[in-house]
Amino acid sequence: SLILMILVAILGIAQDGGVPQAGCSCERCMDVHNGNTKELFPVALGITDDDGKYHLIEASRSLARQLRLWSNSISKFVGDVPEIISDISSVTLTHHHLGHIDGLGLFGREVMGKPGKSIRLVSGKAVIDMLEKKSVLGPFIPEIISNGSKVNIGKGVNLEFSRVPHRECEHGETYGIIIRGKHRSLFFLPDHDSYEATLKFHNKSSIREWLESLSVDIVFLDGTFFTIEEIAVRRIDSKGIPHPPILESLSLLGEKRNDDPDIIFTHLNHTNSVLNSKMSRLTIEKLGWKVGQQGEVFTL
Repeated sequence: SLILMILVAILGIAQDGGVPQAGCSCERCMDVHNGNTKELFPVALGITDDDGKYHLIEASRSLARQLRLWSNSISKFVGDVPEIISDISSVTLTHHHLGHIDGLGLFGREVMGKPGKSIRLVSGKAVIDMLEKKSVLGPFIPEIISNGSKVNIGKGVNLEFSRVPHRECEHGETYGIIIRGKHRSLFFLPDHDSYEATLKFHNKSSIREWLESLSVDIVFLDGTFFTIEEIAVRRIDSKGIPHPPILESLSLLGEKRNDDPDIIFTHLNHTNSVLNSKMSRLTIEKLGWKVGQQGEVFTL
């Protein structure tokens, strides 16, 4: 149906492992197991275009529940939404790490049984090549993008791709995705290694300068960890899991200014104290920034 506005629904705010995370008995994971808090799905977005067609950003193994969440979330804006969204026109991937791609197989014959070459799949060459080796491309028509690429995925929705350094040693490539609607734009950046590396890559001196150059109104920003210590005490390989902690983002940004985009932290690891600490959340909110909410919908 014609909806005359672009909707972007947050289908997940967690890091690749979700919350609860496999094999973990931390307080935040046990709260979900014990029914005290809701499950958090790996980071993903659902876009509804001007023709009422559906476009997925990231494909996680929690797809079944995310498709129901998507339907529930946009029903407040659109009258005739199916109980479960299943007719996906395109899937776009930021990179090839586990939680961003491990739902792609669900489109194949074992689960949804989508016909061959029926869904557009947009990502970098390294990602498409890797997925081809995994033999999961059957239902998809691959479209390869690179830094600066612009792709129209549906009526009123254009994507632009901004490459960022992230675990380059693993032969992948990672992109932030700008979603441009008719009235506003949103920048989705769930993963990058460091501000130093990202700003150097884009030849910018500050986060503000970089974001201003992108001309966006909303930013979903990598908020994997609140502090680097939270992961360093749990994992001896923590140096191999590079993400700028939220406290670093806050120290670089300071207070929100009138001409700043709205910055919303996402891709939250199960160790992140914003999940269960009012104090951590308040530290973000008192500066004028936000934490993502599963099921929240933005109009572009």
